[in-house]
Amino acid sequence: MNTTSAAEQPLPWRTNVPRTPSADPLAGIKPFKVHPVNGKPTALYGIGALARVLNRKSDTVRGWEYNGWIPKPTANFKGLNPNDPFSAKHGRRRLYTRVQLLAIHRIAYEEGILQPHAVAIGSTNFVERVRKAFADIAAAEKADRLRRAGQS
Repeated sequence: MNTTSAAEQPLPWRTNVPRTPSADPLAGIKPFKVHPVNGKPTALYGIGALARVLNRKSDTVRGWEYNGWIPKPTANFKGLNPNDPFSAKHGRRRLYTRVQLLAIHRIAYEEGILQPHAVAIGSTNFVERVRKAFADIAAAEKADRLRRAGQS
């Protein structure tokens, strides 16, 4: 007889991923840069933070970007500027906002792809849902920017 409740049983696709998503998957991850976006200081995170949130290697996430499975980042900072301490040494930096990273994490959790090789990304709605989330985030940021512009 099974005495565990449904809430205590592991997810069918992986047993070492928690049943509920982490309250803050970015806990302990410092932003790469705080930069004004739409007039508000915004914490921007690099590809390494995105890789940690997705439980993948940075190279894998770069491949997902290249294949179009993850939308291009909102911010890119060009490297090779000796006067900028945040400049990349060998090229550009892909930077994502906290809201974008949390949306990607939630969708990855719901689609069951937080654990490598658990579910093929192509067999899920991950790509479409992340694109829609990024579009919704951009629309909300634009509405906020227009609202603030109307108040001034």
